[in-house]
Amino acid sequence: MAQKSTLSIKLFASGFCVAESSIANPQHARGKTKFYAVWALLHIPNIGYILFDTGYSNQFRIATESFPDRLYRWITPVTIDNKKTAKGILESNGISISEIRYVIISHLHADHICSLTDFTNAQFICHDDAYEEFLKLSGWSAVRKGILHKLFPADFKNKVKLVGGFADKIEINKYGLTEYSLFGITQFKLVLIPGHAKGMLGFIYNHNEKCILYATDASWSYVNYYNGILPSKIVKLFFDSWDDFVETQKKIKAFELDNRQYNVLFTHCPITLKYVDNEF
Repeated sequence: MAQKSTLSIKLFASGFCVAESSIANPQHARGKTKFYAVWALLHIPNIGYILFDTGYSNQFRIATESFPDRLYRWITPVTIDNKKTAKGILESNGISISEIRYVIISHLHADHICSLTDFTNAQFICHDDAYEEFLKLSGWSAVRKGILHKLFPADFKNKVKLVGGFADKIEINKYGLTEYSLFGITQFKLVLIPGHAKGMLGFIYNHNEKCILYATDASWSYVNYYNGILPSKIVKLFFDSWDDFVETQKKIKAFELDNRQYNVLFTHCPITLKYVDNEF
């Protein structure tokens, strides 16, 4: 694990759900696919440890005991190893959960935020639009958009920081992607990736020749994204905007074409698993 004087980022995975492969690739895929919940541990000098998402935890089972939330469990059955939750992984690496200063929330779907309640000392960072949807939706309307209110800490409203006001600088890059500079550094920036979920964030990391565009759920497979294979249109039932989803992929491809040194990674892509437990 990185020393406290260094900037670093490391990927981990906590649990997975299972869904029909044809949802991600309606052209060729058959059978079932495991969608692993990858998250990142970032260390920033003079700030400390920051999480980007948290993956699954047993809070998912607790939160989906009753209806309508239980429908989420039926649609995406989840497997979780208690030793491989974000809390378990951090503690096995000698990091107390009390050391986590911030948890950045890419978007509000359960596979990205199940462990929020474990991080009682942390503040939470999310996009303004995501938080607005959190406040607005309840019951089935929330579940349909992947939001389980029982997964959020009781004091979430008091501890959340909206990126629009928290960022040091906001600018739109030449590819049309909105970037948010944070924590007084330039090597790590959040990036708005609309379409899949309201206010969905990814990040751009560039340090010591390690370059990542982590595009969360802008696709579920790099191969599908690269070949222009879009998911089944049934996902429109819970996507925020299909048009934005398609447009975002075009912007990411333009970025990638100009920046060949970057690895474009997606949360649930099998290729991303090759980088899990490797430090950047």
